[in-house]
Amino acid sequence: MDTDIVTDPFAASQTAVARRIDEILAAVTDKDFDRLAGYHLAGPKFTKFDDAEPLDRQDAATSARMEAEQFAAVEDLDARFDDLKIDVFGPVAIATGVFVWDCTVEGRPVSGRTRSTVVFVEHGAQWLIAHEHHSPFVAGS
Repeated sequence: MDTDIVTDPFAASQTAVARRIDEILAAVTDKDFDRLAGYHLAGPKFTKFDDAEPLDRQDAATSARMEAEQFAAVEDLDARFDDLKIDVFGPVAIATGVFVWDCTVEGRPVSGRTRSTVVFVEHGAQWLIAHEHHSPFVAGS
């Protein structure tokens, strides 16, 4: 019997991806950059577009370096995904939502939110990030 990738929610995989997102947020909060890097598909197929400089497409090494640099100065991070939607298409999942964060940087409170799309692939019995795309909200939206 064929699986319908359009209508089958792949509930177990949705749960696994949601759990992986929680693990990613915990790694960021803990500043465990090695663990965070382990949740990414390390190789030539990984890509990322970020809403912070550089705005060019990033490869796995650049993304890992930039994430470590961006989060190194952050203290007391509280991060979550609002309006999270996870769609699974067999070994590929797309998570969309609003990444919301509050933290302290150099003693000052900072907060923000960005529209985020994260593409996961199932590889070796775990869900890994193959692509990230973050874009800011336009002022007044």
